Amino acid sequence: MKKTHALAGLVFSTALLGAGISNAFAADETLRSLADKNNIYIGAILNSQWFGGGLPGNYEQIHKQQFNIVVAENEMKFDATEPSENRFNYNNGDKMVKYAKANGMRVRGHALAWHSQVPNWVNNYKGNKQKLLSVLKNHIKNVVGHWKGQIDEWDVVNEAISNNEPQWRTGSVWYQGIGPEFIDSAFVWTHEVDPDAELCYNDYNLEQGVNPKAKAGFLLEQVKRWVKNGIPIHCVGSQTHVEDTTTDKHFIGSPDSLRSLAKELAKLNVKLKITELDIGFKSGINVSKSDLERQGQTFRQYLDIILEEPNADTYLIWGVSDKWSWLGGLNRQKGLIYDDNLKPKPAFDSILVRLQTYEPPKDTSKKDTTVTDSTKKDTTAKDSTKKDSIESIKQYLLPSSISMQLAGRTLFVTGSKTAKIDVFDMQGRPIFSAENNKGVFDLSTISEGFYVIRVQSGFSSLTKRVSIK
Repeated sequence: MKKTHALAGLVFSTALLGAGISNAFAADETLRSLADKNNIYIGAILNSQWFGGGLPGNYEQIHKQQFNIVVAENEMKFDATEPSENRFNYNNGDKMVKYAKANGMRVRGHALAWHSQVPNWVNNYKGNKQKLLSVLKNHIKNVVGHWKGQIDEWDVVNEAISNNEPQWRTGSVWYQGIGPEFIDSAFVWTHEVDPDAELCYNDYNLEQGVNPKAKAGFLLEQVKRWVKNGIPIHCVGSQTHVEDTTTDKHFIGSPDSLRSLAKELAKLNVKLKITELDIGFKSGINVSKSDLERQGQTFRQYLDIILEEPNADTYLIWGVSDKWSWLGGLNRQKGLIYDDNLKPKPAFDSILVRLQTYEPPKDTSKKDTTVTDSTKKDTTAKDSTKKDSIESIKQYLLPSSISMQLAGRTLFVTGSKTAKIDVFDMQGRPIFSAENNKGVFDLSTISEGFYVIRVQSGFSSLTKRVSIK
């Protein structure tokens, strides 16, 4: 999927104030349609309850309307697909693949080699290296072979790095019985079975920095080794299970750090994908409206990586509704973009508006996210949040005599002496208004972030998206 198409002009109606910014756009726009326009994948898991018909009908309706990529929560893992030795069960996986095909969705396979959710029979061979190698190879040969040409990308190895220090997870049945070579072998075997599938290493806490003492720093060195040795590695999946600490507006995990990983991977011609995103709050606390709005801003910051980095193409959320979420097991809550009643939260609005207002760089000729052409990606594109403080912003309405320019925290309006400005956050909420300031407006009271500014003068109106720093 190439990120080459500019978003069409956006029309903001005068009903924007108090009505929510989303209402100013076409009523039929969805996350999926906007992701398609921006040439990225946006998706959510199919929760395990779906496979047994245990979810309300509007769950599936929302899922297929809003998302263009899908992965099973549990139904393609080792214990689900090979519950007893050499006896395979593809029923649920086939159901998801059929659903994806019927609805034009890309499919992720998750996961082939993982220390968890391994059936007990595998542990019988802990002391037998050759047998364990045979077990893993046979599993990959059968599972990948069964869905060859239907699964677009696989999490080949999942969570193989220790969370306590940068080293391999030595407690894994695969590591204990085989050693780290099981990782290289799994990638080679998967590629042999389905050479057209993208192959990912997937892990959590990769958004905590790329320094040598961090998990991402250790992984980066392994990716370099894999690439040097010809191991078929095409992508790194960042699970991005993030917790809002509700203090000082900081999160455990940094979008900037994950962006840094994307840039380092681009040097190796390897993609970054966000594969299991949720942003939860500690269980038991009262989550306020402002907390949910801040959560939405962070969802947007992670989306920016996928939109802006040429080697990033996937933004996948680990669930749809807070009602059916794994986060309770982590002592977290309310980490998804729909509430318990399948109603969209501020996070949904934030993602929607960001997709609606994103403008790709003018030169996108080198932004190719296909595996075969990933070596030609341009990794020099700057983060749009780091543009010069004097920003010339594209008009979205019909041409008018007025214009505006932002310099630092000061907005200059020309072409009118009686202009009125309104500033909205990215969920469409009005946060500032002023008029008749002789064309100079002080925005120093507004917090750093993305906003929409509307200038009105008589019958003329101009609306622009800005980054205030």
